[in-house]
Amino acid sequence: MSNLDKIQKGMRVLQTLSKIILIFAIVGLAMTSVGAALLASDVLSPENRLLHFLLTAAEITRGQLIGTLLAAAASLLFGGIFTAFVYRYFTAELKEGTPFTNAGADRIKRLGIMQTVLAVVSAAITDGIYEKIDLSDWNRFDGAGSVTLGICLILIAAVVRYGAELEHGKQN
Repeated sequence: MSNLDKIQKGMRVLQTLSKIILIFAIVGLAMTSVGAALLASDVLSPENRLLHFLLTAAEITRGQLIGTLLAAAASLLFGGIFTAFVYRYFTAELKEGTPFTNAGADRIKRLGIMQTVLAVVSAAITDGIYEKIDLSDWNRFDGAGSVTLGICLILIAAVVRYGAELEHGKQN
């Protein structure tokens, strides 16, 4: 088995994983959004035993729980958007048969930029929500890991572009 075959096999695994993560993000987004909507519309009231238990155990108000669910939904939305583009990258790469193309390098660079921007926007929105509901101590996510991932993807794009140049040189 050649190195390219191993890379392609790894790409197929990563494509499958990205699809699974995307499905989880969509389900999580739906569940948190529905939960927040049900709480906000008083369909779920504090008389509900589970809700009463959650509010009491966490020592938060109904409004704070709604805000926490909305912050989680926002985070899942931005993570899902990025994951959808990652899945598209793997699909395109598998169709091309090699990651070492200029188009592939451009896609990876766009993923890096997108990840960096989405991480900053997501962190700003969730920080704002937690600040608004007076639970800023609960927000333990600063987005630094996501920004670092974005920067790494931009650097990987340069490596892939170099590989594409070497491949193009072999063909001539």
